[in-house]
Amino acid sequence: MNVIRSVLWCALVGACSSNAHAVLEPILEHGEWSAETGLEYRYFKDPGEFGQSQHAAAVRLSAEYFTSWNDDMDLFTFRPYLLLDFQDSERTHFDIREALWIHVGEDWELRSGVTRVFWGKTEFINLVDVINQQDLVDGDDEKLGQPMINLSLVHDWGLFDFYLLLGFRERTYPGTDGRLRTPIPVDTDNAQYSSDTGPNDIDWAARWQRPLNDYVEMGLSLFSGVDREPWYSFNFDLDNPMLVPNYHHKDQLGVELEFLYEGWAVKFEAVGVSSAREEYWAAVTGIEYSFYGLFGTNIDMTLITEFMHDSREDLAPGYLEHDIGIGGRFSFNDEYDTNMLGGFLWDPDTEEKVISLEFERRLYSDLKLEIQAVSVLERGTPEVADTNVEAIADILNSPLFGDDAFSYNEVVEFLAGLIEDEGLQFIFDPNFGLDLLQQVQRMADTSRKISVIESDDYIQLKLTYYY
Repeated sequence: MNVIRSVLWCALVGACSSNAHAVLEPILEHGEWSAETGLEYRYFKDPGEFGQSQHAAAVRLSAEYFTSWNDDMDLFTFRPYLLLDFQDSERTHFDIREALWIHVGEDWELRSGVTRVFWGKTEFINLVDVINQQDLVDGDDEKLGQPMINLSLVHDWGLFDFYLLLGFRERTYPGTDGRLRTPIPVDTDNAQYSSDTGPNDIDWAARWQRPLNDYVEMGLSLFSGVDREPWYSFNFDLDNPMLVPNYHHKDQLGVELEFLYEGWAVKFEAVGVSSAREEYWAAVTGIEYSFYGLFGTNIDMTLITEFMHDSREDLAPGYLEHDIGIGGRFSFNDEYDTNMLGGFLWDPDTEEKVISLEFERRLYSDLKLEIQAVSVLERGTPEVADTNVEAIADILNSPLFGDDAFSYNEVVEFLAGLIEDEGLQFIFDPNFGLDLLQQVQRMADTSRKISVIESDDYIQLKLTYYY
């Protein structure tokens, strides 16, 4: 009997292996690999507020495998990615940016797997771009791969995209040893979710886009799922202070418009959002003008001006709630693919100002240099309380740490524990926890968004070698 079972088991494994090989054969054979290695160095103008070094180094490793079969009706792409940071262990992480199978029909495409999707028209901020989660440890523009099923339909009325987003990915954050972080670390291990959502939710989205005429293109989008932008609550633990990200469900309607005429471009994005926590709208409008063959050279220059507004104003979690952005993009159109981009952000209410410069150029056909410099020209300095109780009261009354951020019982237990351990004298003791509570109080001052981030002026160099 054991012999018979062994024979049957071997036959079953062989059959499954044969079937698996038959399915995977077109994917695994005849494909092409490419890879790249990036070396990154950052120099910060000042030491970190919490003792971090002025120097930081990291290595990026990524690869891409691509194959197609069935007369290019089926395609498969696989892009693994690894970031190794030598100062901040929280920044070191692995991600699958893409593991995507695409099947092409006559007037439709089906995409299944993990990928990254971009929506939007403007430069400084893309309000409608909600599919992927931000990878904050890697950069403001980087995204984590999102498992999904995407059906695209090509019609005379335009391009229709329908998405099923399979599961939610929480935002990544720098650790205590990292730079460009909040003064108080974010507790990524204990994220909280509202009662109407969770990390295993299946979200959905849809988008329609088409040209309206020879000059105007329009897009409309819908999203229903976990908000990629969390709110934060304080854990009220002075021995191990941390911010706790809170995720909510939201429904979003987005609009995109782009008008192109000769060298002019007018761009517009707007969203209307509804959730159990809040309802708001936000919009960004931009005007661009391009000069071609500047001063008789091969250089093209594009001037960019954008205005951003969020109806939540000071209550918006990001700092682009009422700002003006001015920038310029230079394309040298040379054999080295040289490009430059400069941007200036100004909040007319708080007078906070940030300037950034980016430069990229190929040194050789397989070696690329990228330089980025960021400087906070002026930042807010909110006033803070002189006693622990005043600081706690200010935090509790802050709209950033809203009514649903923590429960009444948690605050009562926190204060009762302080009185039991330290006595009432802690109220007026400037050496007991006041610095920490003042940090939280600064973050709770929603009119000073840039002050949430460390004062980190820096320059970054990145060399990328392509295999």
